[in-house]
Amino acid sequence: MADLYALDLAFDLLDGTPDAVLAELRRQLASPDGLLSTRGPAWRVGGVLVGELAPADRGGWALTTRQEVHEEQLPDVEDLLLLLAPHIRPPGPVGRIRHYEHEAPDLLVLREGRVVQLALDPRRG
Repeated sequence: MADLYALDLAFDLLDGTPDAVLAELRRQLASPDGLLSTRGPAWRVGGVLVGELAPADRGGWALTTRQEVHEEQLPDVEDLLLLLAPHIRPPGPVGRIRHYEHEAPDLLVLREGRVVQLALDPRRG
């Protein structure tokens, strides 16, 4: 059994996001070993893997990405979200994560300056 997850992120970053944070995000989107850099058909979770950072209409930056991540990469995903969290335009959900065998994803929500994971299916615990 593969421990793969579908990771979907979609949120805006504030206009004052530091250049170093944006550079790290761009590296994750573009470098061959970046967490958000895979493009094309997903191996296990279905659909297409994408990643885009673009200037937002109301200032700042808009990020949308869909990636297939292995369980071993989840700490790196958490580190990236910790780096980005103070710069995410609140409020509300920032994405979702779903184990490839589950039907319902967990919601990723910005709360008190951190991204937290909320299980939408109470039967999974």
